[in-house]
Amino acid sequence: MSRADGRSRRLRRRPSRTVPATIVAVVLLALGVLTAIAAVSRLVNGSWDTLVTGPASSVAGQTLGSAAVLVAAIVALVLGLVLLVAGLKPGSFRSAQLRGPSGQGIEQTDYVITNGAIARLAAGRADLVDGVDKVSASADGRRVVLRVTTSSEQTAQIRDRVVQGVTESLTATGLDPAPRVSATVHQKDL
Repeated sequence: MSRADGRSRRLRRRPSRTVPATIVAVVLLALGVLTAIAAVSRLVNGSWDTLVTGPASSVAGQTLGSAAVLVAAIVALVLGLVLLVAGLKPGSFRSAQLRGPSGQGIEQTDYVITNGAIARLAAGRADLVDGVDKVSASADGRRVVLRVTTSSEQTAQIRDRVVQGVTESLTATGLDPAPRVSATVHQKDL
């Protein structure tokens, strides 16, 4: 898709980082609920509940170099680093970009196709190859993996024809970048 400044903008979206955000939200919600329960208990009874004072006095009695404090610090550090990396590291692409036709004064148009649609397209094209009885496919941002079942004994030739046909079909659709196609062929027992 073109912008006013002439640069191209990528249409391929990465997944949102909902898992790390959900983990942090649940932990903060649990801490908030426990704090609210302790505060209400303090207001009602006039003193802190033993569920609050017991752990608080246990923590207050620990020294900075004690094993429990070091273990808790290491666990908090590792969990924090895992959540930070999960939040910052981009996920894999869930879709690919298709280049539409351009020319004759028509501006280039870009389209997006999901990985599931690419897998269905590849499976449909592979199913057209002679000798293929059954096919399933999966796709990610960079490759398409086909699992083919045939009753023929010529599994190597069928694999080559499937890979070539699907590669040509995906390239012709204008996928950018075109995924690498691989296939495994299993002979069905008669």
